[in-house]
Amino acid sequence: MLDLCRIDSLGNKRFKLKGFLSEAQRLGKTTLISVGGNRSNHLHALAQIGQEVNMTTVGIVRGEEITTPTLDGCKTKGMVLHFITRNEFHERHSSDFRASWLKRYPKAFFIPEGGSGFLGTLGVANMLSGIDLSIYHRVVLPVGSGGTYMGLLDLADVKLWGYPMVHDASLPKRMQDFLPKVNSSDIQLDYAAAGRGFAKLRPEDLEFQDYFLKEKNVLLDKTYNLKLARHLFQDESWSGHWLWINTGGLQADRD
Repeated sequence: MLDLCRIDSLGNKRFKLKGFLSEAQRLGKTTLISVGGNRSNHLHALAQIGQEVNMTTVGIVRGEEITTPTLDGCKTKGMVLHFITRNEFHERHSSDFRASWLKRYPKAFFIPEGGSGFLGTLGVANMLSGIDLSIYHRVVLPVGSGGTYMGLLDLADVKLWGYPMVHDASLPKRMQDFLPKVNSSDIQLDYAAAGRGFAKLRPEDLEFQDYFLKEKNVLLDKTYNLKLARHLFQDESWSGHWLWINTGGLQADRD
């Protein structure tokens, strides 16, 4: 788990944003702009990093304008927020969407949702440095946008299994686009933990969250690792020594 690697509270997000930040600074950009939901761990991390390096940050938020602890924290760190409709947000991966926002903020560097993309994989590749992966039979992690998975693929090779948190048929292709040299057959995804969909929980999921906190003293985030942990602990096919990478932040648990 990332907390055992002495990683700060931004977890994998700091690693995913490292390559984007370096490229933005190389190009002389003064603003970082990205997209996310109203409880986005990614936007929270971006606001924090922008404050650290004295760069303006802009968050494009899905849905109607509301107040959440996450968005309040982003604003406190100086992030400018824009709220767009779900239909508009659906176009977030398109070049036209990116171009329209860069026209509005010409000094900005656009970072894809979740900090995923080729530049995101560069930082993630160093996330588990110093950990001997040879002792593990399998390395598993939850998958959102897929950037962390792709960044670790060369390091963990065939041992790496990702568990998407939503049933999205387009996800593998988008992930492969991050690293075109990778064959689609190298991307191993198991949708068994997706359940009802992204951040959609059952009462028994919340009961497991309470159980895990009491037994392991670890609060599992409701968006990613809660559903994955519950699935893994019920999976009777486990064998050997597995490494579970707990990547999810806790913004969804701040309400």
